[in-house]
Amino acid sequence: MGEAAPPGVEVIRPAEVQSSSGPVARTLSESGSHRVLLLELAAGQELPPHRPPSELILCVLQGMAELLTGEATRSLLAGDVATVPAGIARGVRCSAGRLVALAVVAPPPSADYHLPDETLTWPVRSAGPDPAAIIRSEHRGLMSGVANLALLAERSAVSDVDWLGGAIQAAVRFLEHDLLPHARAEERLIYPQVERVLRAEGSATATMEYDHRRIERLAVDLARAGAEAHSAEARTLLQQLATTVQLHFDKEEELYLPLLSRLGPAEREALVRSLKGGHPEEPSAPHREGTGDGEEGR
Repeated sequence: MGEAAPPGVEVIRPAEVQSSSGPVARTLSESGSHRVLLLELAAGQELPPHRPPSELILCVLQGMAELLTGEATRSLLAGDVATVPAGIARGVRCSAGRLVALAVVAPPPSADYHLPDETLTWPVRSAGPDPAAIIRSEHRGLMSGVANLALLAERSAVSDVDWLGGAIQAAVRFLEHDLLPHARAEERLIYPQVERVLRAEGSATATMEYDHRRIERLAVDLARAGAEAHSAEARTLLQQLATTVQLHFDKEEELYLPLLSRLGPAEREALVRSLKGGHPEEPSAPHREGTGDGEEGR
């Protein structure tokens, strides 16, 4: 089934709504009862506080918005919808990144009602508590146990069976009573909030890019260890590389690649053409020697 639309139907993607000179307020629909606007603001841009006699419905499509309502501000992320009654002061600000939002104003106010009101100001925001500091503190407390796991891996080849059995039991207790409860708490409390921000920021693949950079650093360290004949270090680096690459491939194939099926037919065809066209930005000779047919994981 094709993607052709009837005459008059228009599809607008957030990437197509942008301006370098100032906020964009594009009217999509207007009648005597309402006006529908597509808004785009870059970091630092705002629709100044004003007080029109109109109701506002604001839906954030991309990025994060600060919405002034009366004397308070609220943070809105992609997917959030806010309503502001007529006569209530309102303003919209993009403090970072890029904001794209859909606004419905009913009834449409005159141009005079959108003039900034000098009696209205943005309140000073309070930073509030830092949940990230709590997680970092817990990580630091767990790191000694994680370091013991690495030490156990190194000693397992030369340790006696009785010592090894006791050490493994201690490691399992650490995993079951400390590390895994921490992980489950993160999934329950932290990850849902992080996911909301990722949808707004558009950086959901940053963790996968971090894996790529990690593999690059390990490859550089392995080349150095090999050149200096550090066999123990090379063995550790090879184990880290194998584990990191396998986990990265598993994440790609189980979590990311299935999402590509949600693209439209034309988008999938364009992506397939790009993939079949090769990788023009691949590193050249020194980093590619000894890789056989030259295929690398993406």
